[in-house]
Amino acid sequence: GSCDVNTLMTKLRFLAVGCECDWIVLDHVSMVVSGLDVEERKTLDILMTALRQFVEQTGVGVVAVSHLKCNSGKDSFNEGGKVSLTDLRGSSGLEQLSDVVIASERNQQEEDASKADITQFRILKNRPFGVVVLAGKARYDRQTGSLLPYDETLDAVPDDLEDIPF
Repeated sequence: GSCDVNTLMTKLRFLAVGCECDWIVLDHVSMVVSGLDVEERKTLDILMTALRQFVEQTGVGVVAVSHLKCNSGKDSFNEGGKVSLTDLRGSSGLEQLSDVVIASERNQQEEDASKADITQFRILKNRPFGVVVLAGKARYDRQTGSLLPYDETLDAVPDDLEDIPF
């Protein structure tokens, strides 16, 4: 839920120092400020600056989840539209202060359920290495609720070979 930036950063420091966490997932950054009576973009800028400082000071990795803006004039994100850095919802601090930005894309409106469960990952920013590229695919397993590696070449395997356990 919503909480002011200082309160959140105190909780994150407790996780980093008190609980010795190496990674923290913040899902999602807009939720932190959505219920507060503040200017959302400015507060998100403050949050992203505080997160950047936190990472530098503690060495803890932060995975900050962000929603996307409505994409006017582009293919719908709900139908597998290509995500770019400027599509991140909220503050430009998300784009500017992050070391790595990874997008997940899928066509959730696809009529073929097996295709609707395929997610394409795209590296949009990569400060450490500079390479921005398509980064593979995963398949959502509806029975286990897990994301599994996906290889398009395996789709061509004949049905009688699918039950082989290796």
